[in-house]
Amino acid sequence: MLGISIYKYILVLKPRETVLLTCIGLCAAVIAGNGSPAMGRFILAFVAIVLGSGGTNGLTNYLDRHIDSMMNRTKSRVLPAGLIYPAEKALIWCLLLVGISLSLAWYLNPIAFLAGCIGVGAAVIARKTWATHFLGSLSSCGPVLVGWLAINPNITPVLVLLSVVIMLWVPVHVWNLMMVFRQDYIKANVDIFPLNSGNVMASRTSMILCIVLYVVCLAIYSVGKFGAVYLVSCNVAGLLLVSANWMMLKEGDTAWAYKLFKLSAYPFLGLIFVSLCIDIWIRSIS
Repeated sequence: MLGISIYKYILVLKPRETVLLTCIGLCAAVIAGNGSPAMGRFILAFVAIVLGSGGTNGLTNYLDRHIDSMMNRTKSRVLPAGLIYPAEKALIWCLLLVGISLSLAWYLNPIAFLAGCIGVGAAVIARKTWATHFLGSLSSCGPVLVGWLAINPNITPVLVLLSVVIMLWVPVHVWNLMMVFRQDYIKANVDIFPLNSGNVMASRTSMILCIVLYVVCLAIYSVGKFGAVYLVSCNVAGLLLVSANWMMLKEGDTAWAYKLFKLSAYPFLGLIFVSLCIDIWIRSIS
């Protein structure tokens, strides 16, 4: 029974999303440390990022629980399904994780603490409104900023470009999922872009973001003077993303929107960040 209870409290943190955010935050720490960050600070950054990302994801689950209960895709989540009752138990759990995370961020770097606070705040205000995904873009930069600033206090052009990648990536990732489950969201009375526009307009907007995202990833190669490993990975990931969006426009089929949603997660974002680390490590031993 104890194992089941613990599992519920892990599920409320959106494990898949938390793992992805933790991955990019740790990659940012590796890049900031030129491939070999101080291990003590790296471990503390890991704890801060995983607890902060999980806790913030849990807070959004708590705030969205009533809307989630009206949607087929999300009604079986921990809180809408009543697996943690009362829901305030999950709220206290998530606030505790966020509190520990921010305390560690303050110890590592006051600017990292500020970035963490902004990330948490941006994630929980104006839920399911027109501002949600713009704020979500800002919030998702939190792990990258905390990871980087924990190791390197300097705000460099590479850090800025990595943050821009995240800010462009979030709407591409989320909007395409929303297009697939449009009726589900409408049933829950969510009326924001791209739900209140046609699929063609949403697909065109997504295509523009994909192209700009690809260009920014290429700019990281030039500005950061990275090598062939990252350049090849960047081109493969970027061209796959743009191609999937092109097929969605051409076919007018939301099946491609779902493929784009899946592709934009670990295949794209994971590859971009991990390949940057691999590129640094290979160059350091050559």
